Amino acid sequence: MRTLRSKLGALAALSVATATVGLAPTVANATPQAASSSYTYLEFKKGSDPLNSRLRFVYVQRISGDRTHTTILDSWRAGSGDGSKDTCASNRGWLPNGEYNIGTYYPHHNGGPHGVNGIAWDIGNHQCHSGKWRTELFIHSRMLPSGAQGSGPYHWTGNYASNGCIKLSPNDIRELQSRYNNYPHPGKLYVS
Repeated sequence: MRTLRSKLGALAALSVATATVGLAPTVANATPQAASSSYTYLEFKKGSDPLNSRLRFVYVQRISGDRTHTTILDSWRAGSGDGSKDTCASNRGWLPNGEYNIGTYYPHHNGGPHGVNGIAWDIGNHQCHSGKWRTELFIHSRMLPSGAQGSGPYHWTGNYASNGCIKLSPNDIRELQSRYNNYPHPGKLYVS
């Protein structure tokens, strides 16, 4: 009988351990990730200049249990907005701080001559501190829908200004695309 109780106790402990494996420590106020696997996320660190901030691709590798190893795999210059630090200014201000869900990845987005084109990620809508919603936010560059350089609104001029999105150079967004294709896809963006 004692052996049966020991086995049942061990089985119960295993069930509890298995149930808690899905919980992970939070990262930078992140939503818990699956503890059984490694994951990635993006981090937008605001500098003193909205047109000269940093976008980082972060890889979190599970070592064992709750232990992880976090590595910044890449970091690129990025702009957000037209230079305004007003996070509530639609189509001008830089992104409000907080957690964003990374939505659809577009290898060939076609937003027309005044929209988002080429390689892009939809980062959804977000509320600023006043409660106003900022909408139609993306991570993108300036290029043709095919990803090539064109003329006029499809040509990169070195200007990191955008309508409030995160904007990278064409070379840097291709590097981000390569990381995206070769690592677990980031589901979150943290802006601070």
